[in-house]
Amino acid sequence: MPAAAESVSRLVIVSGAARGVGLGICRQTLATDPTTHVLCTARKLEQAQALASELNAKYPGPPARAHAAQLDVSDESSCMALADALKPGGPLGDIRNPTDPLVVVNNAGITFDLPWFPSPWPPTAAAKTLDVNLFGAERLTRAFLPHLLESDDGRAIFVSSGGGRANMARMAEENRSKLLSEDLTWEDIVDLAQTFTKEYEDLAQAAIDAENRGEEDVKHLPFLAPSGLWLQAYGTSKSLMGAYCSILARKCPSLLSMTCSPGFIATDMSRSYAKFDELKTIDEGGEVIAWMATEPKKNMQSGVFYQPDRNAVGFVADLN
Repeated sequence: MPAAAESVSRLVIVSGAARGVGLGICRQTLATDPTTHVLCTARKLEQAQALASELNAKYPGPPARAHAAQLDVSDESSCMALADALKPGGPLGDIRNPTDPLVVVNNAGITFDLPWFPSPWPPTAAAKTLDVNLFGAERLTRAFLPHLLESDDGRAIFVSSGGGRANMARMAEENRSKLLSEDLTWEDIVDLAQTFTKEYEDLAQAAIDAENRGEEDVKHLPFLAPSGLWLQAYGTSKSLMGAYCSILARKCPSLLSMTCSPGFIATDMSRSYAKFDELKTIDEGGEVIAWMATEPKKNMQSGVFYQPDRNAVGFVADLN
């Protein structure tokens, strides 16, 4: 095991770093603060290693400030293994000291049902999307919570979108009030996620069956379900993730727990959007997250949603 490195000012761990907004976050973080290190993670270690090498060439040391690790947020053991690797004496334990500032950026995400995606949307979209976007963020944050609380400046950042705030606005008032309540628990979120997944699967399949029978005026998702949840999996995953961010902020007041939108970014997710060429770049998308990760703690708020312009807003969009 190498000798422990000198204390670094900050380590920023980025899930889903190998492409899209995750790549932009890594670049912008290294560019924003010349003493901050980033841990680039991806489901395939070689992708993370290639990215770290690219970043170290662009932002040269010494010391090297970009590091690599394998991470699959849909796998509990993968999240725990990465957290264990950063403990003193672990495979990555030499890149930080336990009390150094630590940031976990929950960026990994998938989608199958953005508004411009053609109908019918797959019935499996809900379970798959929530497993990564919501439960994956909770798995990774929970795995690193002891590290974050031990740190002199621990931060959990949840990369969301305007779609999460819009989803909150479109759901029934009862559900919206529940998600905004200070009495909300993680178990409440899990219950809502399970209800949503069942309704999504049943109603998406019903639309496919009706279309296969040749029926006219088939009612495709999204629409308001009987439960009062808005049936779009991507937006729901982000609205529930925002509610988890709020719970974490209340339970762990020493921790900065923040949600944000990077803006409408040109990535693989948005490639089929009609005005793709007009969207922001991944580096522009990474700017607000890099700022959230490195700005002095006294200037930041916990339990809020930061817009791309760095203004803090509530978790419900005004759709009027």
